Amino acid sequence: MSPDSSIIVIDRENSPGAGDTSKSAAAFRAAFTNRTNLMLAKGGIAFYEGVQKGGFDLGMRKVGYLFAVDEQTESVVRQGVKAAEAEGVHVREVSPELLEKALRMRTSVKDVEESKLVGVGDIVNSYLFEDAGIMDAEKLVDYYYLKLKSMGTEFIFGVSVKEFVASATNPLGIEGEPFPWEDAKVSGVRLGDGRYIEARRKVVAAMGVWANDLLNRIGVDTYSRPKKRQLFAVKADGQELKSILYAEGFSAEKVMPFLILPKGAYVRPNPSEGTFWIGLADELGRPFLREEDPKAEERYYTYGILPVLGTYMPQLGLKYPEASWAGHYDISFDGMPIVYEPYRSGLVVVAGTSGSGIMKGDSIGRVAAGLALDKEEVELGDGSVIRTSVLGLEGRGSERELLIL
Repeated sequence: MSPDSSIIVIDRENSPGAGDTSKSAAAFRAAFTNRTNLMLAKGGIAFYEGVQKGGFDLGMRKVGYLFAVDEQTESVVRQGVKAAEAEGVHVREVSPELLEKALRMRTSVKDVEESKLVGVGDIVNSYLFEDAGIMDAEKLVDYYYLKLKSMGTEFIFGVSVKEFVASATNPLGIEGEPFPWEDAKVSGVRLGDGRYIEARRKVVAAMGVWANDLLNRIGVDTYSRPKKRQLFAVKADGQELKSILYAEGFSAEKVMPFLILPKGAYVRPNPSEGTFWIGLADELGRPFLREEDPKAEERYYTYGILPVLGTYMPQLGLKYPEASWAGHYDISFDGMPIVYEPYRSGLVVVAGTSGSGIMKGDSIGRVAAGLALDKEEVELGDGSVIRTSVLGLEGRGSERELLIL
């Protein structure tokens, strides 16, 4: 906290969280191969749990994350298991019999023609990360908005930032400043309606996939790029599909876990609406590209997801989505968030959440606030302490994240 500071939040949308947050799968997991990512997620999850126990419903349900792996994908998931267990996160192995009984899965697919076509094999192991589950993104946004409003934060909605303004630290009053030999800082932002908002202390740029459009103009990079992600909702409209959605044997919630299949296809339960949210995190072959109004593609579901989904879960493979939507991941070069202050410029860049912004959002916010207040360390939501430089460009000192869903 900084009692002498005031905050203005500028959002081009007409309400908070109306960008890619509203397109999110809205899930959380303490399941990463990178220790720093794991710390960020654990801190965020602990804070959200505290909020929910305190009486503000975030829709959190600990249904778990279940990775069902074949021989090709087991080694990566095993790295996540090792990292989680080293941090005290419990991971339970699930038997093929439970997958077959509760989720109606085919675990032996060597005789299924599609398996050879798409290059997947028998499920050899399954790992249930129990400190994980689903939540409601809209409720989380409401919590932060109401909390910040009560603390005196000013919000400007429906107005875009036109440019970040760089000024000389010690101006001489000469037209054209700042010159290359002058020390410079980001002094504020100019809005689309002509207003200039001056920063008394620092400017925080947390703009997701839109950040580079403005920051590149002043010589600043986020070291992250946008990638389209798509979700498809399938209705659990028969007894068999309902028994899968509300499967027992995995958690006290009596809901199926967030299921990740080989090749990255996943099934996210949405019990409040009686649907499955289905997606797949593709990599090579699709561009880094931001679409102003992204739409889900029918062909992506039919040819990208169904061949894998139908191999392991033929009941779902026979169903067609009743709804679909698309957003973006802001993917960094190593799958970790990027929070840094370039050139001691008074600008704090927050980017590269790489598809896990909701679960790590609270922790990332704490690191960004720490940088804005010139702190070297901050405390996360679970009481652990992290250096504010750990998400910067220098001294990251950690391996690339491998579990990006």
